[in-house]
Amino acid sequence: MAVPGSSASILQYTSFGETWYRGATVSLAQRFAGQHDWAISYTLSKAEDNSTDYQSAFLPQDTGTGRDPRDPFGLPLGFDPDAERGPSVQDQRHRLVVNGSYLLPSRVQLFSIATIASGRPYTVLAGADLNGDGNGGAFPPDRARRVPRDAASSLRRNTHTLPMLATVDVRVTRRFPLRGRVSIEGIVEVFNLLNRANFVEINNIFGVGAFPTEPLPTFGRFERAGPPLQAQLAAKVSF
Repeated sequence: MAVPGSSASILQYTSFGETWYRGATVSLAQRFAGQHDWAISYTLSKAEDNSTDYQSAFLPQDTGTGRDPRDPFGLPLGFDPDAERGPSVQDQRHRLVVNGSYLLPSRVQLFSIATIASGRPYTVLAGADLNGDGNGGAFPPDRARRVPRDAASSLRRNTHTLPMLATVDVRVTRRFPLRGRVSIEGIVEVFNLLNRANFVEINNIFGVGAFPTEPLPTFGRFERAGPPLQAQLAAKVSF
């Protein structure tokens, strides 16, 4: 006979998952006139779901109490999918994209695109198995709590967001005719021109103290950023 507390939980997975998306996009554009063209697009959206990925660190806090023998393919007993509904990890409430091109002297073509977007959401975890269901391991899914002894005060899924993202990319090209139909095009591309640090991962382990006043010293520390300024040269031959 098993002794309570002597073993971990056994997870069973299902293909269940729901998503919701609402959004509106407004765009303006001017096609090539004279020496330039441009376009502006803004999207206001809200993406929600109640599941991320079974291999994700952000499993449901309460995974239920096993299958119903009468419904072996259904959701676990006691699991409430509505309690897990929250922003999707792909949710970006605001997204602005501006792009254009300009024909410089000597037939040099300049292209640029700038993107500004809201940061993506993340879940604040306690880093410990607070509800005692044995679902622990490297990433216990239990959420930080406003009142440590009150499970009802747990934070919901994906309630916090990373800082906004912003990038500017530039491309410069020049075509050189050779003989007949043969030509070579020189290309210079620069990504993240302003070398901005766009953080994509944060230490989300708050600890077992009262949220938000008793965090671990490492909580909120940025751990990974997107690519820094990068440049590349290329040549394309056409014939």
